[in-house]
Amino acid sequence: MSAETKELKNGTFWGWLIVVGFGFIMAGGLGTILAGCGNFIPAIIAPPDDPSRWVGPAAGLGIDPTTLTFWITMYAIGMAVSMTYVGKLWVTVKTVPLMLVSFVISIAAMAAMSFYNAAWQFYISGFIIGLSGGCYFMVAAPIIITNWFAKRVGLALGTAGILGSILIAVLSPIHASLVLAFGWRTAYLIAALISLVIAVPWILLVIRFKPEDKKMRPIGWEAGMEDITTGATDAPGVPVKKAVLSVTFIAIFIAAGLAALFGGYRNLWGLATAQWGYDPSMTATLISTTALFNVTGPFIGLVIDKIGAFKTTYLCLFLSMLASVGLYLAHAPVWLLLVLVFCFTFTDPVVGVLTPLLVRESFGPKDYSKILGYIQIGIGLIGGFSGPVIASIYSMSGNNFDNSILFGAVISLAALVLVFLAFLTRKKLEWERVQTAAQNWP
Repeated sequence: MSAETKELKNGTFWGWLIVVGFGFIMAGGLGTILAGCGNFIPAIIAPPDDPSRWVGPAAGLGIDPTTLTFWITMYAIGMAVSMTYVGKLWVTVKTVPLMLVSFVISIAAMAAMSFYNAAWQFYISGFIIGLSGGCYFMVAAPIIITNWFAKRVGLALGTAGILGSILIAVLSPIHASLVLAFGWRTAYLIAALISLVIAVPWILLVIRFKPEDKKMRPIGWEAGMEDITTGATDAPGVPVKKAVLSVTFIAIFIAAGLAALFGGYRNLWGLATAQWGYDPSMTATLISTTALFNVTGPFIGLVIDKIGAFKTTYLCLFLSMLASVGLYLAHAPVWLLLVLVFCFTFTDPVVGVLTPLLVRESFGPKDYSKILGYIQIGIGLIGGFSGPVIASIYSMSGNNFDNSILFGAVISLAALVLVFLAFLTRKKLEWERVQTAAQNWP
């Protein structure tokens, strides 16, 4: 941070405005596209009063729903490909054009589904959504928010996440109502328009790459601090070429991917409740319980700011591991089941909030966007295939959910060990950083 930073305005208000903006962008972008796809996929036949209109593309086009949802896998592949270049774009292309163009492309690819008549067309849209969505979905918030927050970055990222989740929860029933009222083709177009309305103004008017762009200083910045801006020539950190060859990078890469595997369990709660002797309504209750976990975002952010990203990651993975073992051993009473399912979801912040902070803490801001982009390749690919992977584990375990969920304990333990390995090996990286950067970098 240059000496002139002392003369810049306080960026507190604008920084938190950016946090709110990312909540809207997350919800309007891939939040709508991915979380909302469940409103479009079901193979529901047309309403009796209008037999010519099909409610879902699967039924309307005569496509098996499982075949149709392969577009989500294509999205994951596209996202993984995008992570090879997104990190470089963030430090070479201006923020507003990059986010605006990528956002519009992904929303246009979703809107195009309104006109499709074959499954392969949905696959193309999925791949395009992954290629473009990578520019604003998985890395944008961590990069920009860590530029704006010298302190309380955990709280900021957690707050953005919960705002996005709340907005998605509000939008989902709206999308479902649109499908029922107008049919899936028109609903796709209206949903796309809603996304543009709630997100584009934030991109154009609020989101800025760094505080200096608004003649402000980062929140919590104090005299004597170094430049925390990603990609700045005087920012401390490990060069990307050295980072990706380090044990620290490999450990975080694999650990984050393992945590992303937990997403595959969300589609199996119906199998679990049937095996445990509950009626179908319990499935919805378990799904709602996992969704309710999002309200912990700010709290987890405060914990991160208090004890650090590494210790918080240990805690989250340990709780998830205990919950996995607990679900294997006990399915009743109901209150205990809900508590265990709630704690089972502690891998979510590991993927969304903690992994970016682990990368930042380990490698510094110098090449942060590039290194984070490479880390997200593992998250995107493994997360994209988490459903088939966990379903295969379920099948191989004799269609026994108890046995398959015990695999979750193994995943958590492996990820915890890898994160601890990253913590131990980053000491070497810190030594190199101290030798090449200013001495007061933490």
